[in-house]
Amino acid sequence: MSQHEHDEDRMLIAKAKQGDSQAFEVLVRKYQKPIYYLCHRMTGAHQSADDLSQDTFIKAYISLQTFNEGMNFFSWIRRIAVNSALNFLKKRRREKSLGDREMRVIDSSKVSSPEMPQDALQKKQMEEKFKQALTELPDEQRVIFVLKVYENQSYDQISSMLKIPHGTVMSRLSRARQKLKNEMSEFLRGESR
Repeated sequence: MSQHEHDEDRMLIAKAKQGDSQAFEVLVRKYQKPIYYLCHRMTGAHQSADDLSQDTFIKAYISLQTFNEGMNFFSWIRRIAVNSALNFLKKRRREKSLGDREMRVIDSSKVSSPEMPQDALQKKQMEEKFKQALTELPDEQRVIFVLKVYENQSYDQISSMLKIPHGTVMSRLSRARQKLKNEMSEFLRGESR
């Protein structure tokens, strides 16, 4: 984020704190997509991501008076989104029994399309398999993987955001990468047969 963008955000926040709802709407429009994508990667579902991103901005608006002027607004709102997503995932895990889990495996015999070249079909199947493997990771591993790989957060930033030790971040990320690697290796071995 450039200094100009940071200054612009601070000006908008100051106006929003004084009751200017249009200033906050500008911030929402600016950060809506990255927050949605973060929530989507963490939950794997459009509706959940949409609800969580809206919830994030509502919580941010309610808590705006407590926002520290020296902080980066996006970092602050991303932390709210991560906490909301973690709470959602914990609640979902408690509510969902093992028998209710859906498997979203692509049956390649039903997907083939005459207008889709074989390479594009294989790429799409790999992407779908990766998304499925990512959503099947344990929540605590998926969150760290998303923050590190998609959000480009450092180990220290993740440790601070999730309030867990640096070593725990590293070990969970390592386990997540290994599980994803194993899932994709199995998938590719199945494809080559």
